Amino acid sequence: MHRPEPPAAVFPSGAEFRLEIAADDASRARGYMFREHVAEDEGMLFVFDVPERHAFWMRNCKVNLDIIWIDQGLRVVEIAHDQAPCPTEGRCPNIFPMRTASYVLEVAGGTSRREGLGLGDPVTLYLEQTNGN
Repeated sequence: MHRPEPPAAVFPSGAEFRLEIAADDASRARGYMFREHVAEDEGMLFVFDVPERHAFWMRNCKVNLDIIWIDQGLRVVEIAHDQAPCPTEGRCPNIFPMRTASYVLEVAGGTSRREGLGLGDPVTLYLEQTNGN
């Protein structure tokens, strides 16, 4: 099997995504805010210290996103499909998963459906190089 250059995520369909990692409060708060475009082969992985029902929102986003919650076993536990940016004025609701997750992956809107990703599916994460691999 082809092993992508870390950091990367691979769906069961074989689709690969180059990842930006958001592992601290500042990068998780910023996320994809103000981005004009998210390519079909890129994503942002939010890494959390504690598995929880991590809420997300689309404030200051400019593109639709799929939000994918992934548990400690690297299985999909929730998908918010093709989420639109919040309006510039008014309410911007939080999007809550029903189950706890250790990771949240954001990819371009529509990607999950196009790739047939569903609840319980595994997502392979390549997060760092190890010697000998």
